[in-house]
Amino acid sequence: MIKVKKVNQENFKKFGGIATTPPSTPTSQSLDYKFWSDITSFKINGETEIGLCTVYKQPENILQGMERHLNTPEILIPIDAPFMLPLLLEGDEQDKLEVFKVDVGEAVVINKGVWHGACLPVEVKESNYFVIFKKGTPHSDVEKKTITSTRISD
Repeated sequence: MIKVKKVNQENFKKFGGIATTPPSTPTSQSLDYKFWSDITSFKINGETEIGLCTVYKQPENILQGMERHLNTPEILIPIDAPFMLPLLLEGDEQDKLEVFKVDVGEAVVINKGVWHGACLPVEVKESNYFVIFKKGTPHSDVEKKTITSTRISD
């Protein structure tokens, strides 16, 4: 069984980056706004697309497969509820699998080549999130693999 950990800059950096309200002074501000620049970055060569994924709570959180993209990072942004995100680095054995909770108001950037499972809803029956990556990725850049069934505890 894998225990979920709250995502933060330090524990997520080997997989990519996160975007959340920074604790630092805003880059620019006025009475009606605050703006922080460069809270995370990613590089995509070519046109991008934004997709929408809806995930449904199952009786148990069982992970049986993962996927990766070799030509693009993947940005995930929860819309209406937090989600759990399973990740595994290329070359790591399944016992190195890590699962992160990402809250509404945060976004994660998964580096290209990082294995990831579908997000799992937290505390709700279904949740939605935006998926951003290089245009055409779902049709031309998805490698899938089956893993030993692993239970994730939220």
